[in-house]
Formats: sequence, C-alpha cells, structure tokens
Amino acid sequence: MSEKLNIEQLVQNRLGDAELSPSPTTWKAITRKLRWKQFLRFNPGKFNIYYAGGILLVGAGVSLILLGENADPEPLNVPTESVEAEIAEIAKQAASEESNPLETEKENSEINASADFSNQVAKEATVEPSTEALTEQDRVEQNTEEKYALPPEHLSPLAQETEAEHIPFAYFSSSVQSGCAPLEVRFYNQSKNATNYRWTFGTGDESLEAEPVYVFDEPGRYSVTLNAENGGGQLTVSKRLIEVLPGPSAEFKIEEGLEGAENHVVLNLINYSSSATSYNWCLVDERGVNCSQWSSLEFQPSIELKRITPGSKSVRLEAINDEGCRDTVRVDLPLRVESSEVKIKFATAFSPNPTGPGDGSFSPQSKRIDLFHPVYVEVPVEYRMRVFTRRGELVFESQEVYKGWDGYIHQEQAPGDVYVWMVEGRWANGHLFSYHGDVTLVQNKYW
Repeated sequence: MSEKLNIEQLVQNRLGDAELSPSPTTWKAITRKLRWKQFLRFNPGKFNIYYAGGILLVGAGVSLILLGENADPEPLNVPTESVEAEIAEIAKQAASEESNPLETEKENSEINASADFSNQVAKEATVEPSTEALTEQDRVEQNTEEKYALPPEHLSPLAQETEAEHIPFAYFSSSVQSGCAPLEVRFYNQSKNATNYRWTFGTGDESLEAEPVYVFDEPGRYSVTLNAENGGGQLTVSKRLIEVLPGPSAEFKIEEGLEGAENHVVLNLINYSSSATSYNWCLVDERGVNCSQWSSLEFQPSIELKRITPGSKSVRLEAINDEGCRDTVRVDLPLRVESSEVKIKFATAFSPNPTGPGDGSFSPQSKRIDLFHPVYVEVPVEYRMRVFTRRGELVFESQEVYKGWDGYIHQEQAPGDVYVWMVEGRWANGHLFSYHGDVTLVQNKYW
C-alpha cells in the first residue's frame, strides 16, 4: 500500500463521520488517478467496465489498421460513481494486497504480459499491411521488384531453381590421374548449362573439343583446366591434377658370336636400355605376341642358335623401372630358321666397310657385321656360296668355309640393294644340303 493511500485512510479514520467537501477539481484528479491505477491492476475476478472499454478500444484500433482505414477510436465514457464507494473499494483492494502479496505480484505480472501482448499485436498490425488492401497493379509491381532487385539467395525456392538452370557448372573426370610417360588421358566432360568449352593441359596446348584425348609425353605434374561458358557469357572453371611418371627406355642390338667347347653358335644381346631396373627377354613370332621356348630375365643374355625354333621372327625386350613403368622394343633376328634341322644360318642384312674392300676372311668367334657370311651350328666338309644381283649377275663366289662377301664388286662398293644368295655343300655324315635366300646391303658412310 502506498504512503498516499495510508494518509487518506488515516484522515478518514480520524475524522470519522465528518463530512469532507473537497473542491470539484480536486475530486476529478483523485478519481482519474484512482481509475488508472485500478485499471493497471488487472484482476480477472474483478472485471469491470474499464477493462471492457480498453479491450474494445484496442480491438477497434487493430481492425482499423488491418482494414487500412484512418479512424480514431471513440472516446471512453467512464460512468460516474459516488466518491465514497470508490474509496471503499480501493481500501478493500489495498487490504487484500496486504494480506496476500504473492497474489498481488502474480496479478501485476499478468497485467504486464497482457499489455506486452497488446503492444506486440498493435506493432505487427501497423508494420505489415494487409495483402487484401493491395490492388492487382500493386501485386505485379511488388513481384517484379523482388524478381530483379533481390539477390538469388532471397528469391523463392522456385525462383532460385529457375535461375540455377541457366548458370553454367564446370566439372570433368579423367580416365587416369597418374601413369607412366608417354601417358594418354581421355577427359570426360560432366559440365552443366554450358555450350562452349576450352581446355588447357598445362603444357601450352589447348583444345576446344567437348571431351578431348591428350598424350603427355614428358614426366611431370600438369594442371588441366576446363573453362565452361553458357550462351550468356557466364564462365565457370574446373581443374584437375595429372601426374606423369618417368618411364624407362628399352634398346638393344643383336651380335653374332661363338661360345662353348662344342662350338655352339650364339646370338649376344647387347642391352642399351636406360632408367630400368628389370628386364624381360623373349623370342616372338611375326605377330610379336607368341613367345617361344626361350626367355630370360638377365640384363644381357645370349641365345644359342639351336634354341631358336622355326617361326621365331624377333627378340622382344621389356624394360621396367621401380615405379612399374614399362617400355618395349623388338629387334628382328639376323638369321632365318626354316626348320629345327638347319645347321647353317645366314644374316638378313650387312653393311660393308666404307674404307675399302677386304679379303672376306673371318674367324668362328668373330662378330663381323661388315661381311655377309654364314654362321655354323655344324661346320660342313664341303661348301660353296654364290651371291647374285636381282638381275642374276654373279657378284661373289667362294668355296672357303670362313670367307664371306665384303660388299664390293671389282674393288668398288656395291650399291645398296637386295641380293640373292645360294649355298650348297655336304655334312660330315654325308648328307647334302642346299639353301637360298636374300640379303640386304646397307650403305653407311660413317660405319
């Protein structure tokens, strides 16, 4: 209970039945203040005309705002009651508050909550205009402004989806991401909403194809970039790293030789490979896929002629490095093997010594490439070799087992061409033999 109210009650008790006659102005001020205080102390159990009037006033204001009408609420007509009744009622309420302060505090909380709710309703009603009050033209203008003025993230889901249909999206994958040089890579274009493409491979080369195939010849790491563009000029970019590992280089040549106590003729394989750690050797046929009985894992092996089976065409070498990269090369055999019974074999090509002719002599263990001579598995007891041009002209003849053609005719080097040879003889067991074939003379000024 406030101090002012206690004074009024004290005066009333002291005066008793005395009649107080304050001025009309004073009573109006007291009445107005008491009514306002009573109204703020809202008590559902003591609902009176003041609360009803307040609710009607708020409802009328909200309705006018929602309807877009500017109308002032009607003034509140407060009924006049006797001063004595009001003072008695206030005293009764004060006594109730003093007896139960918790209930009074609860009532004040309910009053504040009700006032806050009313203020919030009024605020929302004032800020958000009713869509019913908008004309059709207003709606069109409002939608147009939102479509073109707002950024995409503020558009409706349907508008965002429509906008996304026209934005290009660049993305691609590749057949491999790493491999040995030379590395061939096929690129798969998975871009969306794009019509033009430009690829850069990190080597200076470019492509405008949708899905190019590119070969990286040199080892290294290359950043491949795809630029995807739509019809409106919008551009997006996607990148991918391709790693090319260094590969070995396989290279060798075949040399003829003679080894072993039994004079078994062999072919020596001279290995010139680089950047390799392991090697696979094999005899293959004309297709290069069917290995015969001979193979080796040595760095530089030799092949005995008796191991060369009919149908063998060349020697294949596969060089491998530590990263698993491989390189393969094939070199044709210098000898022709027509059957497993052949005891004498001939080269398919030779290159004469450009410094001048010789006597054609060779030793069984020599590795001569400047002479056309046979290689023996078994030395015959009788022997005759002749060499002809393709027109049938005799250019060389010998009956000595260890003498071959040096590639010269009348002290002049024979022209590079294909020549026909014929060999006849008899083995130690009395069997006669006769072979023929052709040989290519290769001129080399820097031999």
